[in-house]
Amino acid sequence: MDCLEFRRILTATPHSDDPAFVTHRRECAACAAAWERAQAFENELMQALTVPVPEGLVDRILLAQTTGRRQRISRGRRIALSLAASVLVALGIGGVVWQQLDAHSLPALAVAHMPPEIDALNLTKPLTAQAVAAGFAGRNLALRGPVPAGTTYVHDCEVGTYAAVHLVTRRDGEPVVVLYMPDKRVAKTSDFDRHGWVGREMPMGTGSLVLLTDRGTRAPFDAVAADWRKAIQGPGADAEHAPLAP
Repeated sequence: MDCLEFRRILTATPHSDDPAFVTHRRECAACAAAWERAQAFENELMQALTVPVPEGLVDRILLAQTTGRRQRISRGRRIALSLAASVLVALGIGGVVWQQLDAHSLPALAVAHMPPEIDALNLTKPLTAQAVAAGFAGRNLALRGPVPAGTTYVHDCEVGTYAAVHLVTRRDGEPVVVLYMPDKRVAKTSDFDRHGWVGREMPMGTGSLVLLTDRGTRAPFDAVAADWRKAIQGPGADAEHAPLAP
């Protein structure tokens, strides 16, 4: 197994116990480090999804409903107790639902995608326009404008369940990750911060563009987004409505 195959398996199944996967992890220091980062992220994600129920809450609710004590308390107190229990349960369920939805948002999926791909940020040699176009062709897409200068990486990837083109564009010497998902469209442009990454998601063409950097600044984002909008939609295309050509 080579490093590329290892990273692909790591992205899809971080806890894989495939013998070839395990052997490569033991023999390759770079892939072992990527595996460690992926496990750390998985652990943080699981902790975020764990919402503890207050100790004894169920017992207290059942006791209040099934014992004679419930008959002796005033109607007002019974209503207050029921409302309080309902609020606690609703808050708990709402917290779980919100965290599960957030864990499957584009920002969460984009950041989770990065550990196996982190070495791509170190590439500095610009790719040819033909090589970048071939990356989009792998998703049955054709660019409508010039490829942004300083694009050093392109690869067909899966970001969560979404097909994507993964690119890196260097701007003022700093790498910016560019993820284009042609079949997933967000409603509006918004910024986010997660696990040391700063990012931005935005609607573009038929899908969405996500920009990421671990350098702590969004300063290059406007220019990089403008360059890729021209490449994806064409120099004169409307930012919200022009589709990407098949």
